[in-house]
Amino acid sequence: MAEKTPVPVKTEDKTLRRWDPFEQIQSLQDEISRLWSEAWPLSPRSTFWPPLRMATTTSTYAPRMDVFEQNGNIVIKTDLPGMKADDVDVTIEEGDLIIKGERKAEKEVKDGDYYRMERSYGSFYRRQTLPEGTTPEKIQATFTDGVLEVTVPKPAEKKPETQKIAITSK
Repeated sequence: MAEKTPVPVKTEDKTLRRWDPFEQIQSLQDEISRLWSEAWPLSPRSTFWPPLRMATTTSTYAPRMDVFEQNGNIVIKTDLPGMKADDVDVTIEEGDLIIKGERKAEKEVKDGDYYRMERSYGSFYRRQTLPEGTTPEKIQATFTDGVLEVTVPKPAEKKPETQKIAITSK
């Protein structure tokens, strides 16, 4: 079997050298590292963001949602720990199920000379597309122990009608 020789690549100094794809990957990693070090707020060389910017950013809360089929229904379960049914809105908009609300949690610990207060706030918004033909009036929602369960009756499947096409001869 004949041995394959590497394909030479011309460079500007007119010498031939072998192309190394890992060299380009390393160059890309170096460039990304340089950009991160310039843009990172706590970096000593940072000129991109003011250091106080990190303290003013907010985080978003996205509750976990399970969607599955059970007994001919579509069931959507959403974990909303520490929340009440009054804190959650469930609506139908343009054929989509929308679950939104605001989480407000406070935890206070007093123990002798020790005192700690934690607060957690955040709004959430989840949108789930429902099958075409869903009847909004038949959708039911229950809230039990921090779990919202929405039951959507699955619409009946429409079977395509068969139509005979007349063939004409010329």
